[in-house]
Amino acid sequence: MDHSAYCEMVTFITETWGLFVNGITELTEGSAKCFIIESNTGKLFFKVYQGKYDYQTLSNEIAVCGFLTERGFCVSTFLRSKKGGYIEEFQGRLCTLQFFIEGITYPKYEVPKGLLYDAAKVLAKINTALEELPVQLPLGFDRKWFLDWSGDREIEKYNQLLTHLNCGDEYYDRIAKDFEIKCKLLSSFHATDFPFASLTPENTHGDYNVLQLIFTSDKVKAIVDFSGCSRIPICWELIRSYSLSSAECRRGIIDTDNFVGYINEYRKIRVLSKSDLELMPYFYLFTLLRSSFGYKGYIEKKSSGHLVEKTDLKTLEFAFWRTEMCKWLFDHADTMSSVMKRVASDPPTE
Repeated sequence: MDHSAYCEMVTFITETWGLFVNGITELTEGSAKCFIIESNTGKLFFKVYQGKYDYQTLSNEIAVCGFLTERGFCVSTFLRSKKGGYIEEFQGRLCTLQFFIEGITYPKYEVPKGLLYDAAKVLAKINTALEELPVQLPLGFDRKWFLDWSGDREIEKYNQLLTHLNCGDEYYDRIAKDFEIKCKLLSSFHATDFPFASLTPENTHGDYNVLQLIFTSDKVKAIVDFSGCSRIPICWELIRSYSLSSAECRRGIIDTDNFVGYINEYRKIRVLSKSDLELMPYFYLFTLLRSSFGYKGYIEKKSSGHLVEKTDLKTLEFAFWRTEMCKWLFDHADTMSSVMKRVASDPPTE
């Protein structure tokens, strides 16, 4: 952060929340712009959200955090501005100021196994508590998303997207290769063979993974960033959260035995249906195949002449990883589903 940007942020926080700022540290993980603020009231967390987030979405996040706080969960606590609200606008983007939560954090794929398994139990407790949430959360995958599907249209989307990237771009060959892989898999994956619309939706975090968790030495201490809170198939939240946290997943693979342990920790607290368990790997594959996240943002910036930032490159790397995971899931989904079918017939062991 250069001096001009630093001064602009200090002035904004001082004028908006009436605080004295002693220092600012920019965080690099995640796609939002996040900062640790040293202030006269202690350490705070300042978050500037991506453009896709609107006022209602952040209002849901604040409501969910308040609801969970009342039920004993350690989650984000938001500071009211001098105007009396929690949501403000900085540089054309919505933002919030939160109390900083001290604790141990881990990068993706580096959380110890014991803590990973504890995270599964915490998610089950969150889902149980949110059954009584008085706020109606949006559907993460609505009926239109399930029904408005065409493999040919998805393939055309990737083909068209690639035409906007200069063939001399340093990432052109890798992106073109990934698009070729995704199009091949899309041609072979018959989504209509699976009753995805019957999956069990739950009120949940929406982006549950190690990056949203703060730990002590032996357990989850706090859960943050409920900006994606929504009503989605719980099987997606579970397999995605595991794949972004467990060590072997860095290579775009899933250790099925380890994953079964994660699922069973969840099942000690909350029931998962046989159908949800069996469809889990296929649905995750389906969502990854359809998503151009990371590629699209990079190509749009490059084609329009806008500056590509570090966060854009990190998101592109994430897109590369997701394609690797697509390849693995396509080859192993049948086996994984069979394992999940057996899991469904056995009670989780204490």
